[in-house]
Amino acid sequence: MPRTLGQGMAFLLGFAAALIMSPLSIRVASADAPDSTDAVVEARLHAAVNAERARLHLIPLERVPELDAVARAHSRDMAGRGYLAHVNPEGLSPLDRIQSAGIDGFTLAAENAGLTDDGEPSAEILRNWIASPVHADNLYAPPFNHTGIGIARSANGTWYVTQLYLTVAR
Repeated sequence: MPRTLGQGMAFLLGFAAALIMSPLSIRVASADAPDSTDAVVEARLHAAVNAERARLHLIPLERVPELDAVARAHSRDMAGRGYLAHVNPEGLSPLDRIQSAGIDGFTLAAENAGLTDDGEPSAEILRNWIASPVHADNLYAPPFNHTGIGIARSANGTWYVTQLYLTVAR
């Protein structure tokens, strides 16, 4: 039990430090982090895309957290404002969004986007991308080796999905 004001202050300071460093402390999630359901769907889509690429003997796409954040922000924007497009209403393209995030060192970039009301969005989105020649071109492009995936859900339950593709020198 602290007996002086100085001891009491030292106790409180030590107690606060212990709480901050405790593994039980509450962490505030980053604004660009997915919720757990979205993270599972993103991971399933990534695995399905790489399985599809492997079927054609293409290299797997490595997920990059910074690209995930760009893709996720675009999906959230589309879900929040109810549009589906590669260029947002302010005229920013995928390349603009990638560069605005400070991502550089790539030689080629592309984006697939889609939406679905399906209960398993990753499966339907991938089927739709495979069926679309333009989206399939991105999905199967041999030079791509990095990706970012972002998924968001609108108020009415529609899933919005964005996948970015980059070629980065190895």
